[in-house]
Amino acid sequence: MSKQTDAREIARGYFNRITSGHKNTVSRPDLGLPGNESIDRQLRLLVEEANHNGDCIINVGNGYYRPIPGDPVDELELKEYISKDYSRAGKLWDKIYNMKTAFDNWRKEGEYAVQIRDQREAAGTERLPEGREELSPGA
Repeated sequence: MSKQTDAREIARGYFNRITSGHKNTVSRPDLGLPGNESIDRQLRLLVEEANHNGDCIINVGNGYYRPIPGDPVDELELKEYISKDYSRAGKLWDKIYNMKTAFDNWRKEGEYAVQIRDQREAAGTERLPEGREELSPGA
């Protein structure tokens, strides 16, 4: 067995202990111990996968559990957990938008440089080497 397979199996043991209610949390592996980073990563992946497939497991810092409808602490912590995910999602959409904008601007700059080069060539101006296009003051 590989170390990753071992970590996944140990993480599955943690995952299988996750039950309902904030009083029954399952703590994350102690990250101070060697090798537990991999187990923790695998556990987080299992929880993420479960939540994508119809489960509802949260951790707001005290351990993993499934919130119980009607329990005021569980409902408050679920709201906190979801708020954090909404915030992360918003930041991710902002990042994607900014990356696309930067890339589109680079594309437009490149197209503009080609347009200027073509205009200069049509006017009989000496062509500059690729990547060295300079914009004339009147262009």
